[in-house]
Amino acid sequence: MGIELDRRTFLAAAGVGAGWLVARGLGARGLPGVRPDADFESALRAFGASLTAYQREHLVFPADHPSRQINNTFAIVKGPHLGTLLSPAQRVLLGDLYESMLSARGREAFAGTVAVEGRLDGCVLAIYGEPTQPGAEVAISGGHLLLRGGAASRGAAFGGGVAYGHQIGDGKWRVPGNSFAYHGDAFNRFFATLTESQREAAILPAPPHELLLQVQAAGGSFPGVAIGSLSPASRGEALRLLEAVFSCYPEERQREAFACIEHNGGIGALHAATYASHGFYEDMQSWDALDADERARRGDPYWQVWRVEGPGSVIHFKGHPHVHAYIDVVRDPARANLGEPLAKIDAMVEGEAMRTLLEAALRRATGSELAFHGAEVPGRFCPGEVTTGLAWSLDPYANRVVVASIEGREMALPLRHRLGGQGVALEAGRHYRIATTDYFGRQEEFGRVESIEETPLLLRDALVEHLRAGALG
Repeated sequence: MGIELDRRTFLAAAGVGAGWLVARGLGARGLPGVRPDADFESALRAFGASLTAYQREHLVFPADHPSRQINNTFAIVKGPHLGTLLSPAQRVLLGDLYESMLSARGREAFAGTVAVEGRLDGCVLAIYGEPTQPGAEVAISGGHLLLRGGAASRGAAFGGGVAYGHQIGDGKWRVPGNSFAYHGDAFNRFFATLTESQREAAILPAPPHELLLQVQAAGGSFPGVAIGSLSPASRGEALRLLEAVFSCYPEERQREAFACIEHNGGIGALHAATYASHGFYEDMQSWDALDADERARRGDPYWQVWRVEGPGSVIHFKGHPHVHAYIDVVRDPARANLGEPLAKIDAMVEGEAMRTLLEAALRRATGSELAFHGAEVPGRFCPGEVTTGLAWSLDPYANRVVVASIEGREMALPLRHRLGGQGVALEAGRHYRIATTDYFGRQEEFGRVESIEETPLLLRDALVEHLRAGALG
């Protein structure tokens, strides 16, 4: 599993092609092996010193910028793609930074991701803090990729939330050929050790939103089977599962992750869950579609979506239709949020309560009497301090606030139900102005709109202003 790619193969897959090699003075022969201990700090200082004023404007952010808290499988900031922004010499330094963020196993796995996604040329870069000084963090993000390197932030393993994916094996059993299928295999080996009652505790109806990643403290709500209640053999497989998931990252980062888990009660404090809707057989029949007799005849399905969560930790693996996966492991959940403090809360805000909060923010931002946000909300506010970074994590897509004009008779059923539930007496021939986002305004659940008026605000901006105004007390 730990096959070491030669440097040419790795850099080529990462988008560091022939021009980048020539810039380094490396020809077709005598290429050194990949340096697993690439000097990140030296490369970052050299990279920072090389930046032009224009590049700095697009790449360098304050250390507590709220975008640093976003966890996603595409770009966490808007900016020029690296292929259009960097010189050949800077691309070489970027290659060093990229290598240092991954283990040998990770370089092998991520080579598949970046080869499919347009290589590093299609990614964006964010540097949090001054790159010529110690303590800065680098985040490379793009299609199915979020990597971090540099100083660990706020006691977070991997420097904060990281994400990965690979668009191979789409819609197929066990995502064949996918670089990260071995993570799914590790979970299924763990699941196979569970007793019948433990399996019943682990199997939940359907997964939460894949971006429900904000970490909880001890005493939080952790669905699934408690790993601490399992046999030594099962706990051993759970440990091997974590080792497989963390194996893509440097050993130092892996040690940090296990130290954070140990600080929050150890592996026994974690819970593991999988989902009835995403257990598949080779014919892609789902486990939840079968009766008990047919399940018994077929045996275990392959569980393609699963989650491990506990105090300070969230691992979410979505292996259908292809892999999207996320890791966030912190030492102290109370210090996990970045940016300006906006409120302090004693109870979780999630699901319907979060949807209502977002709709109130949309109404405040636009002056509209009506607002609509879809039922799926990508995040939650855990008890403790709410900051701008936490608010931004609720809008990782940077959706724009819009006002949609629509006639009552043209509203889709979900929109009708939502407004009706808010006490609005809808009339078929009346025209309504509804605050929403550019995403939801174009979805089937909204309806056939007459026009959409864009505003300069993003949903995250509207939410921050709503919280500043005291929405949470």
